[in-house]
Amino acid sequence: MGCVLSLLRKLAANPFEQKSPRHGAITYNGLINQGSTCYLNTVLQCLCMTKDFRTAVENFQPGQNDSHQGRTDLLIQLQQLFETLKETQGTTQGIIKSLGIKSVYKQQDAVEYYQKIVKAVGPPASQVFEGKMSNKSECVQSHIFQESCSFITIPLAIECGDDELYKVVEGFEAFFKHSKLDEDNWLYCDECDQKAESETWTEIEEIPTVLTLHLKRFYFDYTQMKHVKNHCSADIPSTLQVKDYKYDLYAVINHIGNQSGGHYNAVIKSFEDNLWYCFDDKSVMQTDGFPQSSQLPYLLMYKLQRAQGSWRSYALHKLKQPCVSLYYFCSFVRIFVGLFGIISICLYMPGILRSLRSRLCRLVRFL
Repeated sequence: MGCVLSLLRKLAANPFEQKSPRHGAITYNGLINQGSTCYLNTVLQCLCMTKDFRTAVENFQPGQNDSHQGRTDLLIQLQQLFETLKETQGTTQGIIKSLGIKSVYKQQDAVEYYQKIVKAVGPPASQVFEGKMSNKSECVQSHIFQESCSFITIPLAIECGDDELYKVVEGFEAFFKHSKLDEDNWLYCDECDQKAESETWTEIEEIPTVLTLHLKRFYFDYTQMKHVKNHCSADIPSTLQVKDYKYDLYAVINHIGNQSGGHYNAVIKSFEDNLWYCFDDKSVMQTDGFPQSSQLPYLLMYKLQRAQGSWRSYALHKLKQPCVSLYYFCSFVRIFVGLFGIISICLYMPGILRSLRSRLCRLVRFL
């Protein structure tokens, strides 16, 4: 088993040219593989290298009456791990216990645990990755029904053969295209009071700070009657346009192997020195970046460009997030109360002074 894992690691590292550290590069530390926990190591390194998430975790302070003990335990374990990684190699034993992982020798899906950790930590840390989308349907009479839901990842179906090139941009655009349903799948329209010819589509209502795309390489093949993996090459864009916003790629989780097992690693662009590094369990090596076309990418992470276009648009995006909205609302109330007090003093001060002068005059006459 050890030989197989070693071979997989070497194969996984092939597309990324490892090199001696460049001048100014930061030394990053890896994570010990507890058995077959490369999926967890990879996810944790991506989270640690996400600036806003790391800051939220480091700023977390457990409350005395915290009713979510599981959330608190996990955040404390993440705090300790992130602090350890600044100095030396880290171990995931505490996090494995917090997540309830029973066997470290059973490989799990990296995307599943990425979503599980983000949901488990809750806001404000989770809000870095959360967006909101609306699933809409419209009947022939133009009656529209919509249902909103939050999302952490956007799953992209791969509809091409192993020897073909999958273009992420086209797959992303296809996710939001309108689709007409077959008659057997027509939806019931409350306004029409019957099943009607329907069209469905999805729209993003609130963009996340970090946009995560899941390339659905694993699927059930009804011809073979088993789960298989699509090994096609993926054309990965370095930037992605979403409405009026632009995102930059900063992390790629790779999987090498098949549906029955394999190995994970990650290629991440550091927000501290803007250099790319390959995180492969205990090994962390600087690389020249990510290959634009590769068979390995499984999860893509893009961060929102904050210094682009309209700051007003970005501010409105941030104001849609509950915690941020509450903060600005409270700030506005404090400013309003302060201004109201100043204006009141300015308006009523002359009258107060006249009244005081009148009373002093009467007091002088009395004396």
